[in-house]
Amino acid sequence: MKHLIKHLTRRRLLFVITISLCVHFFIGLFYGGVVIFEKLSPPEPELSAPPIPQGIEPRKKEYKIKMEKSQKQSSAPLPVPIVANIPSNLSLENIDMNVATPRSDQKVRGAGTGDGVGKGFGDGFGSGSGFDLDVDIEFFGAKGGGQHIAFVVDYSLSMVGKKDDIMRAEMKRVISTLPDNVMFGMIFFAGPAWPAEDGPNKKLNNWVSSGKTNYGSYRPKDWDKLPTAEYMKATGATRSRARRYVEKTPLVLGTVFDVPIYMALRMDPTPDTVFFMTDGSCGDERGIKQIEKMVRQMKSVGLKVPQINVVGFGVNSNYQLNQIAKLTGGEANYLQPNAYEEQYGKVDKSEPRNDMKPDFNKIDDVAADKYPPQFSFE
Repeated sequence: MKHLIKHLTRRRLLFVITISLCVHFFIGLFYGGVVIFEKLSPPEPELSAPPIPQGIEPRKKEYKIKMEKSQKQSSAPLPVPIVANIPSNLSLENIDMNVATPRSDQKVRGAGTGDGVGKGFGDGFGSGSGFDLDVDIEFFGAKGGGQHIAFVVDYSLSMVGKKDDIMRAEMKRVISTLPDNVMFGMIFFAGPAWPAEDGPNKKLNNWVSSGKTNYGSYRPKDWDKLPTAEYMKATGATRSRARRYVEKTPLVLGTVFDVPIYMALRMDPTPDTVFFMTDGSCGDERGIKQIEKMVRQMKSVGLKVPQINVVGFGVNSNYQLNQIAKLTGGEANYLQPNAYEEQYGKVDKSEPRNDMKPDFNKIDDVAADKYPPQFSFE
């Protein structure tokens, strides 16, 4: 019996020891696995926020405004030109942000075409060829716009009568309706050409002709000595003065196209749009051929060529006018006096103007091959 009890006790002891060993084995296996996993796993990075600065110094930027003159500085421009495309750096403190912006229902067409301070100071300050403003100016049915406008108007004797009366009425109408602060210049021409503010007598001694009745032969001795047409700002007092120039200037002998257009292209800055009105014609050598040379010269020195909108008044068509418009991306418009009065109403007859008649005795009579046209846009 004792032997049996001893045997059973031993078996129980072995069983307990076996169970205990198994339990310890599995516990050791578990903790061993944990230790091995921790050894093989990469350490967790320690994250720490940088100290908060006491103050942040904002980054300072320097702004430069680059605007192109649509003109050559004679001349923008810029140009222009119209305009030498000569960029200029301006500081912000020199910019007047209170400039009045003319508005109308239509956008400018033509050489304002620029990417400059455009669309009513629109696309921001940037490089471009001058001011492309949201204005549309109509002159004898031709439309154009921009910040700088030139009117080149025929004051030859062939305009006498109803055409003369209508021309002056239309000029005064346009001057009165120009958007405020638009810059405009006026050049009148016949045989000689002159800025409206000068009158036809100034610097006549720089002109020659080959026969006083050879109306297409008038030309300057020295193109560099031609008077410079100045811009006027469209304000109340200036409008009154400009209307007075229109009203008081007499009609003069002759008709040539090249000199008055040259004077317009040499304005400083070059116009965005040139309106050219005539009732006549001249030989190609004093018209389209010289104007083609001017355009080539302007392009060769990087000047912007303005849009020239032509008006044939009292004529149905004119080859040279069509070519001038095509050459500069402008438009040609033809209008009869009766059509004008149908649109704008009857125009009163004006009084004769004799107080500013030029003294043609100051113009030398020379051979036809003397003083050929010579000009430069350099």
